[in-house]
Amino acid sequence: MGIFNRSSAGHETPPIAVLVERGAVAFFSETIGEANPIHFDVDAARAAGHPDIMAPATYPVVLDMAAAKEGTRKGQVDLLSLIGADMRYLLHGTETYEYHGPIYAGETVKVISRVKGFSDAKGGALEIAHLEMELRHPERGTLAIATRDLIHRLPKEAQS
Repeated sequence: MGIFNRSSAGHETPPIAVLVERGAVAFFSETIGEANPIHFDVDAARAAGHPDIMAPATYPVVLDMAAAKEGTRKGQVDLLSLIGADMRYLLHGTETYEYHGPIYAGETVKVISRVKGFSDAKGGALEIAHLEMELRHPERGTLAIATRDLIHRLPKEAQS
């Protein structure tokens, strides 16, 4: 039975443009304790051969959230609502990143989110939504693909 809207499997959002802001990258980097100055000091980044500060490894999730907000402003249904995520039962599962190129401050990237599908676990006590987010640069192509699983720990009445 479950809670997720399984008919949303295969949904892909239209590409949403997001500016990678220097201040936001630097703030995020310092907040997570990133010690390499190429992530928060433009002079250090340029001395290392980069055009600007480089986003740290987990920064794509920030761009995904920014794209979701922009999509909502444009009248798109956010992915959590589309899949029927119920915050009372929602857990964060695995999250992985596949990198194809660096993400630099000052760039505009396009964010595409996808509902890859759904599965069940623990004899129907859990249901899992498999999501994917792709960051594309207009000249350099795909920069990163992030996958994540969101899990509903189902109440007895929603278990199949």
